[in-house]
Amino acid sequence: MALVVALVVAAAILAVDRHSTGSAKAVKTTRGSSTTTIPPPSTTTTTMPVTTTTAVGDATGVLSSPAVDQYLSGRQGDITAAVYDLTTGTSSVWRPGVAEYTASIVKVDILATLLYQQQQAGSSISSNEAALATTMIEQSDDNAATDLWDDISQQSGLAAFNSLLSLDSTVPGTDGHWGGTMTTASDQVSLLRAIVQPSPVLDPASRQYELSLMENVEPSEQWGITSGVAPGVTVAVKNGWLPLESDGDWQINSIGWVDGDGRNYLVAVLTKNNATEGYGIATIEGLASLIWTGLGT
Repeated sequence: MALVVALVVAAAILAVDRHSTGSAKAVKTTRGSSTTTIPPPSTTTTTMPVTTTTAVGDATGVLSSPAVDQYLSGRQGDITAAVYDLTTGTSSVWRPGVAEYTASIVKVDILATLLYQQQQAGSSISSNEAALATTMIEQSDDNAATDLWDDISQQSGLAAFNSLLSLDSTVPGTDGHWGGTMTTASDQVSLLRAIVQPSPVLDPASRQYELSLMENVEPSEQWGITSGVAPGVTVAVKNGWLPLESDGDWQINSIGWVDGDGRNYLVAVLTKNNATEGYGIATIEGLASLIWTGLGT
């Protein structure tokens, strides 16, 4: 089994290495408008405490395996992750409480907030908002995200919705800097639970609508937590990437739902201080492969 796991992780890393060499599977460094229109994160969010001490939050969880520990110990950058197994109801957290920038994964939260607000108003999203939501999630378009951010009343709307889900460690970005929102991996899994599972906050139509977009992201966006997953398995994913001008490194994140082949789980991986975009993607994909393998044993 150790040899199989090592081969899976190596394959994931090699696949991402091709992203930065311009092969047919290359991941663009500018998707939508992500690297050109996201302003530097507001300095008001940088006071969130971020620990650099490695700690496993669940001694029996998939993230506590020796394979995961060995793999992540060999990767550079600040890494935090959370997994919730929908079949067993068990959680696992790597470095609990660590807060990092959301970058574009906050677009899932923005859309969920919009859908909830429309539910409360007794209406549905407009055709224009639906078009914006599609490009925001499926293509990770930043201009669409900014328009919908304004529609939900920016940080005040996001904060009000998040309070309903007890996302206490998520602090919305200010001054229009939605990508500067701070969050934890556990909060992101809690958000996903409200979208994937029956929820008192989001009705079935809203949940299915958001999942349908996350299950249909364009091919260049299908990296991250999708790695190692068997063909035919349902995957709803949203990724985020942000060059941090002040630090000269990259924030790379991936969240989503994986269902099929005997597995059903939610996962969020946040990584900071990546020297390159491709390195961060490789870290997430190596971990994602280990999670997939670990939950199948």
